[in-house]
Amino acid sequence: MISYDEALSIILAARPASALATEAVALADAPGRVCAEAVKAEIENQPFDNSAMDGFAVRTADIASGFPVKLVSLGQAVAGNAAPSKGLLSGQCWEIMTGAPVPAGADAVVPVEMVTRAGNDICFTAPAAAGDNIRRAGQDIHKGQVLLKSGTRITPAHLLALATVGTAKVSVFRRPKIGVISTGLEVVDVLSQKLEQGQIYNSTGPYLRAMLPVLGAEVVSYGTVRDDPAAYGGLLKRAVKDGCDIILSTGAVSAGAHDFVRTVLEAQDAKILFHKLKMRPGKPLLFARMPDNGPLFFGLPGNPMATACGLRFFVVPVLRQMQGQAAEKPATALIAGRPAQGKTGFRFFLRARLRARPEEAVLEAEILQGQQSFMVASFLEASGWAVLTEDKEQADIGEKIMYYPFLPVDLDQGLHPPDQ
Repeated sequence: MISYDEALSIILAARPASALATEAVALADAPGRVCAEAVKAEIENQPFDNSAMDGFAVRTADIASGFPVKLVSLGQAVAGNAAPSKGLLSGQCWEIMTGAPVPAGADAVVPVEMVTRAGNDICFTAPAAAGDNIRRAGQDIHKGQVLLKSGTRITPAHLLALATVGTAKVSVFRRPKIGVISTGLEVVDVLSQKLEQGQIYNSTGPYLRAMLPVLGAEVVSYGTVRDDPAAYGGLLKRAVKDGCDIILSTGAVSAGAHDFVRTVLEAQDAKILFHKLKMRPGKPLLFARMPDNGPLFFGLPGNPMATACGLRFFVVPVLRQMQGQAAEKPATALIAGRPAQGKTGFRFFLRARLRARPEEAVLEAEILQGQQSFMVASFLEASGWAVLTEDKEQADIGEKIMYYPFLPVDLDQGLHPPDQ
């Protein structure tokens, strides 16, 4: 058995043989994708000087003293039209609508509520400062400014700024293609089917098929193999032929008589890079590369929490690396609820619920009951994983512990580390 850190280093060093291709997608299709190159603004925001409210465009020098001051209105400047061709001279003003271009010569806009009018004569009773109520060209975003860096996962919130400066398409990485295979004679895929003696429902397959698209991957499902090595080997070959970047298999990686995954991999000349780790859940995890520098292979243990943990702490880092994203940083929280129980020499990933103590600017990770790898009820309450490192057999309430949300921080909608 090797340590978690050793295993992760091996995985990241065994990156897929070729980098993901890039493609240009329409802005509406960009959320969830990862930028392959920096997105720069092609125009400024604002694109021109315009009024921040309905009012009158003036020269501030004309209304600096001698109140009340009367100016002659030259007409209306309306949003959607070009700036008036006639600029302001002394004693003149333009009525202006919100968003309309500011006429030449004007250096402030006085709100309509602050003036009185008699025909074309507009009466001002207070001075204005230069720049009042004017949105300057480039005040928000300047042309050429980097809006999103390469490696940024695009969210709907990003679209607001990108659309503002007319970004129609974005260069993104191709979605990594991941093949998913379940194993087990006892596993029932049809959730509406009544279980017979000795059967269980397939929970890891639906979980992986739901999580992987959220993580930015394209999923190819190869169904469930009923402890049939020949059929399993056929699915591995099919996944390679289909161009999968990664193959995720659940179950049949331990040491039992029906744990055939390693034998089938070796028969196909896959290179076993490690098998079994000093971690829980997920001790029997197997990692390999398919022959001829083919797809990366993860043999995840079949227990639900072992599968979920393997996905979060091994597959997610690979997906981030493939798409040019930085390594993820954990939050630090104080243990709450009950001590974190582990075993010296093993890394433990514990389901926890994060909560904040705003008055003290502190995060707490409540360690939940039901930590065995077959137990799923705690997943209903948990928000992520608390990590107890190999040097600790127990960490008590109030001690610091690393915390990772169920989704990486660029996808998680909960509390983020302060530096993210």
